[in-house]
Amino acid sequence: MVESLFSSFENNYMPHGHCYFWEPYILWSHALSDSIIALAYMTIPLSLVKIVRGRREDDFAYMWMLVLFALFILGCGATHVMDVVNIWEPWYYTDSAIRIITALASIGTAIMLVKVTPQLIMLPSARRWQQMNSELKSLNDSLEQKVQERTRELEQMAERYKFMTNAIPQIVWTANARGEVDFFNDNWYAYTGLTEPESLLSGWGKVIHPQDLAAVVEQWSNSIAGGTPFEAKFRMKNVEEEYYWHLGRGIPMTDASGAVSQWFGTVTNIHEQVEKQEELQRINEDLDNFVYTASHDLKTPILNIEGLLTLLHSKAPAGERTDLGNIYSRMDLSVQKLKDTIHDLADISRIQRESADELHWIVLPELIEEFKVNSLMEYEASGARIETDLEEEEICCMSRKHMRSLLDNLLGNALKYRHPDRTPHIQVRTRLQGEEYSISVQDNGIGISPEHQPRVFDMFRRFHLQATGTGVGLYIVKKIVDKYAGRIELQSTPGQGSTFTVWLKKRS
Repeated sequence: MVESLFSSFENNYMPHGHCYFWEPYILWSHALSDSIIALAYMTIPLSLVKIVRGRREDDFAYMWMLVLFALFILGCGATHVMDVVNIWEPWYYTDSAIRIITALASIGTAIMLVKVTPQLIMLPSARRWQQMNSELKSLNDSLEQKVQERTRELEQMAERYKFMTNAIPQIVWTANARGEVDFFNDNWYAYTGLTEPESLLSGWGKVIHPQDLAAVVEQWSNSIAGGTPFEAKFRMKNVEEEYYWHLGRGIPMTDASGAVSQWFGTVTNIHEQVEKQEELQRINEDLDNFVYTASHDLKTPILNIEGLLTLLHSKAPAGERTDLGNIYSRMDLSVQKLKDTIHDLADISRIQRESADELHWIVLPELIEEFKVNSLMEYEASGARIETDLEEEEICCMSRKHMRSLLDNLLGNALKYRHPDRTPHIQVRTRLQGEEYSISVQDNGIGISPEHQPRVFDMFRRFHLQATGTGVGLYIVKKIVDKYAGRIELQSTPGQGSTFTVWLKKRS
């Protein structure tokens, strides 16, 4: 049937055998050679298919090139097959069709090959591939060695870090940026008796006293949200189920961009300090109550003594009054000193009891003028001169009565301890430095020796006998400054004068 189909198209032509005169040598040499060539051509595409299937698909960036090349080779093989067929059968139409397909495949392959030739030239040779593989292996070996060395260094650093954290007496902890605790040193586990899984993340809350836990969590949450240092005082349960006071602190560690990357902190046992502080507070309260009671209860007896002395002096015979006058004067001076001491003790008690929440806008020139009026006799007798350099004349940092007491004591000391060889010159200055007021009182008096300066703010401390006093004025000044969380400094040169400077936070 196939032969009849082809014969209908091809029977008008004669086969190639006639051209060879049916010479056996020529005929069979062409037939065999074309058959072998065709077989070779047919084998090449099969080998390409096997190569492609035997390798990963992404290894071949030119798959389309192989398809064109396989089609071209198949076409070439088919033309040789037709050369063999045409020796005996004149299938020239079929032969022509195959040759046209082969020609198209060949020209397509040639064009594509020209385009990819520059890319193929860039492909490394087998020798270069071997060299690159050798270099890559060397780099991998070097990298592996560096990784191992770095791993050993990190392990050594971790061991040193663990040793250092366990060497200090405090509990040491770290947390991630979210505030989840990821490390405790051995002191934590020894103190609490908890295991690592029980302690990490937020498990530490199990040992915080229930009355303190909410405040600690709130403070910790605020620190995490704002990236600010953490500090909280709380009671923590030990392995024996006993609570002791501790101070927890933590600071954020930031990366190059300023974002918090980790937290590092400690927990310190402060139970002994807290107990001593509470005991000291109780003692101070008892002392305050005693001072308050004594200053009030002694007023009436002192007034009675003063009245009795006056009565006794008036009842003495006229002839004896002159002889007893010196004795009465000394007794009266002693009573006056006792009254001053009681008055100062009452001031101390009042200052300790009064709240620091009361704030006023204070006009300093008014308080300075009030001091001049209240100390008029001593001020005029000494010929003193008070100069002011007030950058801030009206300030708000405490109550008016406390500021009056502060200035009265500082200015009063400047008058009391004036130099005997020169007129008192007092300078009052104020400055606003950031969020703090500085108030300084400078005099040209006798000054204070360096060895006495550290104790100048102690109660009942006096270093000069030229002036009367109880030695509590500067103590009161220090108490007022401390009440408002301020600070006071002294600069003094013996024989030249002193400068007291007070720093107080600006308030509104």
